[in-house]
Amino acid sequence: MKYCLVALALLAALPVLTIPAGARSLTSTVTESDRVEHLRPEFKIPDEPNQLFYVQRSPNANTVIYAAKLDGHGEINRADPVDAFWRKFNIDGSRQPLNFIERNIAYGAHADPSVQGKPVTFTIAALPERKLTLTLDANKKPQALMQIGTHTVKVAYVYLQVVEGGLMPDVPALDVFGTDIASGKAIHEHILKK
Repeated sequence: MKYCLVALALLAALPVLTIPAGARSLTSTVTESDRVEHLRPEFKIPDEPNQLFYVQRSPNANTVIYAAKLDGHGEINRADPVDAFWRKFNIDGSRQPLNFIERNIAYGAHADPSVQGKPVTFTIAALPERKLTLTLDANKKPQALMQIGTHTVKVAYVYLQVVEGGLMPDVPALDVFGTDIASGKAIHEHILKK
């Protein structure tokens, strides 16, 4: 309880983080290539059960992984569809949950209310203006799809350029990598904060 009160006090002291997403100014460029580029090849590429995509950050190899939750029949768990957690590759590779602030401000996955027969959609806390759609591919493997420009992309990973220091780190740029589901081309979106 004490931790929650401290976290809530910290959130109240950070008005810059509560600015509505539409108030931010972002620019992006989209490029196509033959293969998905890995910006930090020295970082481990995770391979978790039902993995959708992962997030790597410039400071170290610790990685946030997003995985689909499936029911006993291999279908998407519509009530609680996405699990987000750390793999502490920079330490011992252990799995650790996101903390309160990470779930609510940065890396948490927030699913829209699910209606049977409609796709499951979700957002990531730090980028709520970008919806992802959770589906099963032709082989019944879960995938997260995102619209990037004119492309419907199966997201592979996101890379964050992080500047540490101060109360909260700053993310002046991020890169989204994936594959266009129609053409099979690798898609890279580079997003800059103005």
